[in-house]
Amino acid sequence: MLKIKDVTPGGIGHELGLQPGDTIVSLNGVKARDIIDYFFQCTGEEVTVGVKTASGRFIDFEIEKEYEEDLGLELDIPARKCHNKCIFCFIDQQPPGLRRTLYIKDDDYRLSFLEGNYITLTNLLTGDIERIIEEKLSPLYISVHATDAEIRGRLLGHKGPCDILGDLTSLAQAGIAFHCQIVLCPGINDGRVLEKTLMDLTALGDSLLSLAVVPVGLTKFRENLLPIVAVDSNSARQTIEIVVRFQSRLLQSQGRRIVYAADEFYVKAGMPVPDEDYYESFAQLENGVGMIRKTLMQAERIREMLPRHVRPQSLLLATGKAAGAAMRAVSIIISEVLLGLDIKVIEVENEFLGPEITVAGLLAGADVCNAAASATADWDALVVPEAALRAGCFIDDWTQEKLAQCLDKTVHIADDLLDIIKLTGNEVL
Repeated sequence: MLKIKDVTPGGIGHELGLQPGDTIVSLNGVKARDIIDYFFQCTGEEVTVGVKTASGRFIDFEIEKEYEEDLGLELDIPARKCHNKCIFCFIDQQPPGLRRTLYIKDDDYRLSFLEGNYITLTNLLTGDIERIIEEKLSPLYISVHATDAEIRGRLLGHKGPCDILGDLTSLAQAGIAFHCQIVLCPGINDGRVLEKTLMDLTALGDSLLSLAVVPVGLTKFRENLLPIVAVDSNSARQTIEIVVRFQSRLLQSQGRRIVYAADEFYVKAGMPVPDEDYYESFAQLENGVGMIRKTLMQAERIREMLPRHVRPQSLLLATGKAAGAAMRAVSIIISEVLLGLDIKVIEVENEFLGPEITVAGLLAGADVCNAAASATADWDALVVPEAALRAGCFIDDWTQEKLAQCLDKTVHIADDLLDIIKLTGNEVL
């Protein structure tokens, strides 16, 4: 059954008189098990929805609509919880007192298919693999970390080995595709272990759509947790060398690179990020793979614009230390095209989670506020990357409004460089 959490005003559900608290019990005469059933059954132009109202009445609604038109319902679907005890789990490294949703560990194949959440395949129930195959729930996003069962078991906090190749092979043979990730922990799943993992995964052929190697994230809140070594310049270079070597082989054997190292490895190694070709379709952007190159590509597009004079403005652009050098480079390009616009970049030290966390997506509002308030030059407005806010909040629950009030300045939220230009009242031609 699917409990209705909210109803969109003016939507189909609203017109039918559905209310929060009502429950969908069937779709097209079939029991409504979960969100997958809801999306699949409601795609067509006709759908019958069986509802149990909050008052206990059962009503069947026969609906005619446009193909793929949404019913305007937000459903309350609890995600399946993760029962692993990963030694690098980021949720276990957060301070107490944050909003409840930041402590939820999910490992739900349905959210993997619908929203791109990474899963380990260790929390599947009986029949889940069969359903994935039968209903062609593809692609999935799968956390592998290591194909060596003993090492994977150690990484996931299991008492014994944890094999994944069997499940991946079954999925691949059934035509299910997947994106994979490896969280690299130096001394555990790097070096030869990493090479074996890459060899095993790329042998799965076309079912492996992409594979990201990302560095382990370590906060200052690791009390009572197993010690893990952070990625340094040497381990970053070694990882890059392995990835590039495999890319070369895969280009020859499969005609595509498949395997990518996250931007942070290049920053740690003090190396420039690769050219556009390295990332192919940029399939792992959400994993921090290619974000810097994507930004530099936007900058080159802006460089091709004719220079124009704009109303003089001074923007302060906040970013994490990982992207600081790239953002300074692109800010110069923007200023050369939009004459009168001055952009100053501040690299925000992550005091909230610790100095090892350098990505913009995990900036705390308080840290951004302190960094902006300490800026020596005058500025008119602050620009913060959209990636730093989830559900309208920074990781420390600061909001855009609280940040603006603290600084007594305008605060803009920008998704990319083109957004920054739009904030100045200019459009890219």
